[in-house]
Amino acid sequence: MWTARPGLSDRAVEWPHWKLQRRPYLFAERMPLSCCYGHLFATMTNVLPLKNIEVRMEGDCVRVSAIIVINDRPSPTGSIGESTAREQRHWSRGSLPCAEILGRSVLDRTVARLRNVGIQAISVIGGPILPALPEYRDVKFIVTQNTFARWPAAQQTLRKQHGQGIETVVMIGLGAYMEVNAADALEFHRTKGTPLTQLEDAQGALDFWIVDSNWFNTAATDCTLPFRYGEFPGLPVPCRMSGYVNRLAEARDLRQLVLDAFLSRCQMRPQGREVRPGIWIDEGARIHKFARLVAPVYVGRSTRVGPSSVLTRFSNLERHCEVGTGTVVDGATVFPYTALGRGLDVSHAVVDGNEFLDLDRNVALEIHDRNLIRDTAPWDGGRPACLEYALPNRSNDAVDLGYSHYLSRAAGKLSEVLFKG
Repeated sequence: MWTARPGLSDRAVEWPHWKLQRRPYLFAERMPLSCCYGHLFATMTNVLPLKNIEVRMEGDCVRVSAIIVINDRPSPTGSIGESTAREQRHWSRGSLPCAEILGRSVLDRTVARLRNVGIQAISVIGGPILPALPEYRDVKFIVTQNTFARWPAAQQTLRKQHGQGIETVVMIGLGAYMEVNAADALEFHRTKGTPLTQLEDAQGALDFWIVDSNWFNTAATDCTLPFRYGEFPGLPVPCRMSGYVNRLAEARDLRQLVLDAFLSRCQMRPQGREVRPGIWIDEGARIHKFARLVAPVYVGRSTRVGPSSVLTRFSNLERHCEVGTGTVVDGATVFPYTALGRGLDVSHAVVDGNEFLDLDRNVALEIHDRNLIRDTAPWDGGRPACLEYALPNRSNDAVDLGYSHYLSRAAGKLSEVLFKG
């Protein structure tokens, strides 16, 4: 059993003493006392510092930190099974772990999980468009100009943290969505008494390691990151975990994650308010009174849905999206700052700005006709501006008669969805 003790930092805040107890618990990510790893519930009652903690495991105090390295994936709108050169290119508008999925990025959710088990010293290493996490102002962001410099930067950070008294470092190559029980993993690492542990699931090894900083700075001075089997005899020691994992290797994996979240197969939940069963509306979203939503769907922050539009089951529109009059979105993911034109049928697809991937046909398109789809992201020095803005307000809420044929088309699609099967 673990208990949290005051660390070496002078800055501390009062928290209750906490114990991890095995009991069923309905997951809620925004609750500060929830623990995001399966059936663990945390109640806190002691003193936790703002930056570092000492974790007491069976009488031994260990200072723990975390280093997260963003592993860029290919564009979610890249066709499946493309060439290696295509797969290695960056996302046109950022890294997939930093993109919002159901209102919150994989990076944000990972940081929240680490915080919920008491790890306060967290460093995130990524590219120039690495987003800030407003909820975690004391997370350290390290920006590199290319992907090849990220793991050397992680190596330098690990050595620096060793000099600061950090004994154990959780190192994550963030590309997959992982619901890892970090408490159990750290206990496994301590019990085995080995300097390097790597988590794995039924499909193989994960980019999730636990390393002793003293060993890394003495016996592993010539080690190159990320860690690989065989570089040191018998290391890393595999630790089998049973939590939900989605490697997000391609667009189908992304859509599968959205489906699993809607069906409660994993702990991810949509942000915002569930206004009706299975329909989540986030802050500032505006939905026309003649639009129709068929659960489960998610409408992100400040997204606008026009008249006669239909959003059908398992669709998610992220923040600052626009859906034109009469457009049907059926089982699709629309990433932030994407505008869909009038009268479109977006079915079983992933749309990111002006990039469109049809999952049924495995065809990726880049569309330059702004009347169809377009990228509406505001850019400031190569980084999307993290600003909320008011959506335009139409004084007349009536259906535009010039597009009345969209209404019958959308109604037909809605009938097909409602009465199918």
